[in-house]
Amino acid sequence: MKSIKSTAILILGSLFVAISFAACSAEDNIPEKAPQVPSSSYPISDVHVIEKGYLKAELNKDNLLDDISQLKAEDFKYTVLSETEAKDLAERKLSDSGSSDFYLYAWTTLNYRCKTADGTEKDLSELIVWPYSSLISWSPSQLVIGCHSTITSNEQRPSNFTNLPSAGEINMLALFASVVSQNALVIVPDYEGYGSTADIPHPYCNRDLTALQVVTGVKAGLSYFENNVTTMKDEWSSVAIGYSQGGAVAAGVLRYCQQNNENSLRLKGAVCGDGPYDPLATLKRYIEMDKLYMPVAPTLLLKGAVDTDPDMKVAGCQYQDFVTDNFYATGIFDWIAAKEKSTDQIQEALLKHSLNYGDEGGFTMRALCEDGFLPYTQSNLKDDSGNTRKFELENGKGYNYCFVDQCLKPGVIAYFRDGTITGDVPEAKLKALEKAMAKNSLTADGFMPNTGFTFFHSIGDEVVPYCNFESVRNTWGVDKIAALTYQSNTTLHVATGTSFYLVYCGDLVNEILKGNWAPREETVGWGPW
Repeated sequence: MKSIKSTAILILGSLFVAISFAACSAEDNIPEKAPQVPSSSYPISDVHVIEKGYLKAELNKDNLLDDISQLKAEDFKYTVLSETEAKDLAERKLSDSGSSDFYLYAWTTLNYRCKTADGTEKDLSELIVWPYSSLISWSPSQLVIGCHSTITSNEQRPSNFTNLPSAGEINMLALFASVVSQNALVIVPDYEGYGSTADIPHPYCNRDLTALQVVTGVKAGLSYFENNVTTMKDEWSSVAIGYSQGGAVAAGVLRYCQQNNENSLRLKGAVCGDGPYDPLATLKRYIEMDKLYMPVAPTLLLKGAVDTDPDMKVAGCQYQDFVTDNFYATGIFDWIAAKEKSTDQIQEALLKHSLNYGDEGGFTMRALCEDGFLPYTQSNLKDDSGNTRKFELENGKGYNYCFVDQCLKPGVIAYFRDGTITGDVPEAKLKALEKAMAKNSLTADGFMPNTGFTFFHSIGDEVVPYCNFESVRNTWGVDKIAALTYQSNTTLHVATGTSFYLVYCGDLVNEILKGNWAPREETVGWGPW
């Protein structure tokens, strides 16, 4: 399969320099933020508009002539426009025959009604984006369902669009409206627990519920667009896209539509990068390799299950049943509940806790320095000669980790390693956790897919292990899926996400939308990663 190297995809990839854990951190070392837009509220039939506006996206073209790995966030700029300014620029762009070096977007954030984890209906929020044109006859021919990766800060939600950094994942997804497809409506829902529902827990990796909410949100956004902006072209079709948690959500949306004969979205397929498709296999793999590079990952799995899974509630499960006292004392469950820290900020806070309390027997992380991976504690800040050690603390670059027993109780480790019941954790609670994770596997309940499932996964992903892809491939077989496994000397989850969006995603999306999808499996690798 050929790599994409067109200018459009280079622009797209340059925006995704800030992916992080199963998780894209929208705040990673990117000082530039788009200007804020005042809120307003307009009731519209069964949805409510929260905000709306126009943006101009500009790129310094000269940068494209240099090494693409040197592109920076400041090379791309978003400017908030009034409706009059947007119209004037759109007409100028038409008169320039498309040669202008900017893109125009209209965007709206909506609330829509949907079922939530507690069984009630609530207003969920989402972002919809489309290329702005002054032509009345303009209509989208494609619908892109954007599925965002893991966030732990409510500020990172898609519906906070104009306040997000220019180089973040959500602005990258917005570029599918014009840079890749030239003619698409893009809808990116907030997941339950963020945006309008930030006051309730996020049901992390709850496959069916999240898929229902995304499908409902896309229907609401599409209805709003066709009733208030313009209609889609007669031949329009859609594709779901996501990386990390977003990859699992995109796959879950396609499964949901195929399993429930949901044809209204005309969904042709999903392009899924390094997703946690099998939470149970992921937990077992963490225990097998005895390293947690992002301790927030199993914490999110556990918290989502305890907070929202009915079987966990029946068993009376609490966080403290499964994690060590030292790990609970870090405050990580409170950080996640508060939704103020990004995943990178949580990693920083865990390292700081290790530094302050590790020498006293508290929770301890290991960080990379010139002497290898050492416990990140006060006693290791200097070497035997009294020289200050230089620890690599930036998330996504140092492979910093903790041993599994720093987080999980011995009884949890023993049970998920080989089924042993030690008595450290009640058997009923262990089985409830096992069931909660197993039911959210993409392949659960004997589901077999139709066409359209496309997977991209790094063989050495340290945060969302390769066993997630193997679970899908071994259950469904290679004659049911299109699969690219990514092989590189650098296997970090961050770098794989960059490659996914920069080099491969556009081709995979085009295959699906143009009907060129075919089952296959191949190993690929490209670029400076």
